[in-house]
Amino acid sequence: MDTAGQCDDTYEAVGPREYLDRLLAEYGLREDELGDRIRVRIPARGTSGLIYPQEYLVHESVLRSHGNFPCAGDTEALTFCEEIADAMARRYDISHSEAVARVNRQWSQAGGAGRVPGVWIVGLDIVYHEDADYWAASICYGPDSRWWDPGADLQPLPPP
Repeated sequence: MDTAGQCDDTYEAVGPREYLDRLLAEYGLREDELGDRIRVRIPARGTSGLIYPQEYLVHESVLRSHGNFPCAGDTEALTFCEEIADAMARRYDISHSEAVARVNRQWSQAGGAGRVPGVWIVGLDIVYHEDADYWAASICYGPDSRWWDPGADLQPLPPP
């Protein structure tokens, strides 16, 4: 296991130790099998003097997509993406397959064999700072749409 100062783009942050352990268990892997494909980032001490936990990162080659969502790197991310698609289909009267395509347009990109992750949602990801309804609206209308403003003139983004 490497200690990471500056991490390159091929490593994805998973979060504190318990998130790494959960990912390894889900994937049926042991830490010693991965060697340098796991790194540890030691955060700087906070201005208040707090010491934050170490953050674990895994090489993107370890991750695999879950379900219909290339960006979903674990079952929690798969469930969250499904919740977003369900909320979008329910709230905006679109088909579930269109909602899935919209989520994938948001967080995936075209690749040789279809869509590939544009970002990986895994572990303690920042996307969880908002709920599924937030992401459904943001993905449907676009991040600059002011979809939360009752006076906004909302037009959904064209379907993928």
